[in-house]
Amino acid sequence: MVTTIAVRESTAQLLSKVKKEMGASSIDEAIIQLLHEAEQMPKSRFGSQPKLKKFTERERARFHEL
Repeated sequence: MVTTIAVRESTAQLLSKVKKEMGASSIDEAIIQLLHEAEQMPKSRFGSQPKLKKFTERERARFHEL
């Protein structure tokens, strides 16, 4: 079964770049590889301050400004 998902243009471009770097045959394959890698990543790799609050949308947007 094939389905369509909506992503921002910048996300699609990043996925295409990752696909090429990984040598994947499709974006789907690249996503699957990324998900498998994330499953294998130990929790200790997610920072030394696990109790910190998540960034707000406003903070995230500020970090991504050019």
